[in-house]
Amino acid sequence: METAHSPQTKNWYDKSYKLLLIIPAVLIVFSIIFMIGFYNQHGDFIKKDVSLTGGATVTVFDSNADAVKISEKLKGEFPDIVYRVISDFRSGQQKGFSVETASGSQNLTIALERELGYKLTTENSSVEFSGATLSEGFYSQLINAIIAAFLLMSWVVFIIFSNSWKVRAFSTMLTFFGTAIVLNQVKWLLVISTLLILAGGIVAFVNKRSNKTEKILAVLGFFGLPLIIYLLPFEIFALFGGIVLIALYLYNSIPSFAVIFSAFADIFLTLVVVDIMGISVSSAGIIAFLMLIGYSVDTDILLTSRLLRNKEGNVNHRLFEAFKTGITMTLTAIAAVGISFLLVYSFSSTLRQIFGIILIGLVFDIMNTWITNASMLKWFMEAKHLS
Repeated sequence: METAHSPQTKNWYDKSYKLLLIIPAVLIVFSIIFMIGFYNQHGDFIKKDVSLTGGATVTVFDSNADAVKISEKLKGEFPDIVYRVISDFRSGQQKGFSVETASGSQNLTIALERELGYKLTTENSSVEFSGATLSEGFYSQLINAIIAAFLLMSWVVFIIFSNSWKVRAFSTMLTFFGTAIVLNQVKWLLVISTLLILAGGIVAFVNKRSNKTEKILAVLGFFGLPLIIYLLPFEIFALFGGIVLIALYLYNSIPSFAVIFSAFADIFLTLVVVDIMGISVSSAGIIAFLMLIGYSVDTDILLTSRLLRNKEGNVNHRLFEAFKTGITMTLTAIAAVGISFLLVYSFSSTLRQIFGIILIGLVFDIMNTWITNASMLKWFMEAKHLS
């Protein structure tokens, strides 16, 4: 990303930045194909562990037990068994191990006692069991939290970079209602969202600057939209609302769409890598994806703000200045998360999964910010003749 000294000068980046979009495009297409196959095979987009499917986890405090050998012997009886070695944080020495399976805790305990050669008690072991219904409900709530967080993140980005107050108002009403539907247990959010739609319809109708078409739309929105949303099944409204919001972002503000698309690509590509690696995602892993939304959008907003609002130098100059700041932020985060990942690797499987998912997402963020988002923004600014 070299800076150009004059508008007429074209360096390698000016000539090839559109071609660079082929890289993320190929990765996205491959990821979609892979995810379709993965979903057909597993019936979900992730491989879930016991905390999300329900089952038993038995932890044995035995520093001499061979966890690998024991789990291999138990695979015939428990095909889905997963083991983890528990080590001392400072010395790295084994303190014990844990095994988990979707089967009942009593069967797993009996099988472990047979392989270990002694009885498991509360002093040398611990047993945790979670029901399938409870775990599935918790998993559903976590997924809804991710959807709601992404909806609100997209709305904030659009509010910042959109120029039309009318479209901002419409997207605000639709986003808050969508969030309320997703988080249906938060009743006050649904009430506030309904009031927002009704208030928006009244304001648009009584506003003297609104034309006849806008007044008709205001009346339809006032009476029709809340009714439709309450009557339609969640899946249909989610599909309809998502399409409308994406169309709004794409038509009204390309920079907003670029930020949102880049953040989505970070999460989606990270999910694909996690599936390829065969990682069984726990509730902590879902929370890591939730955290990744915030990590992903930081540098994208920095880039978009520098290009659109800073008038110093030409586009390449502002892009390069944003790159220097943004890449420093991301590399610093990668270093911090990477060191934390190495420190907890043999100590805590929960922290290892959180740091691992964030680390993968940060690596993808470099590509999606400085190739995908940067190229889309530069293309947009050239098309609009913005300097």
